[in-house]
Amino acid sequence: MKRHLAGGLVLALSLAGLAHAGGLPARAPGLWWSSTSVMGPDGAPMPQAQNVVVLSCVDAATDQKFLLSGSGACSQLKVSGAGGHYKIEGVCKQGGGQVRIDEALTYVGDKSVLLKAALKAPGGTVTMTSSLHWQGPCLPGMEPGDEGAMVDGRFSKSGNINDPLAP
Repeated sequence: MKRHLAGGLVLALSLAGLAHAGGLPARAPGLWWSSTSVMGPDGAPMPQAQNVVVLSCVDAATDQKFLLSGSGACSQLKVSGAGGHYKIEGVCKQGGGQVRIDEALTYVGDKSVLLKAALKAPGGTVTMTSSLHWQGPCLPGMEPGDEGAMVDGRFSKSGNINDPLAP
């Protein structure tokens, strides 16, 4: 469930997320730690969406899957940028309506990414900030694509990016 909450925050709120990741730098393979916070249309922190931490095991194949998840709901996406600074703009379907996404990504080499996103819908703008950092090799027992959190000092898997999403 945490996969869908945290992954949903990063990918559903931005919807396209990093939908055309082919134009973005590849991240280093291994264990990635991310912390995501979401602010509602009123500018207040959204409940249960502050400092949501997720651990992900990334390799060359799954890196693109993490970055491409959710892209089927989007069109008119434009990726621009170079070096360490990229921008993604587009229109996505959500709940029967359309929303506009605007994302800014800042890469510090292949081991750190800062993502700032705005989801503009008729009900207002939701903003998200996510900080992603490479930690080293994936934890023992993790497979590429695994996502989860540390619970009582142990990795608790919530899913794998290769798993089909529930309807």
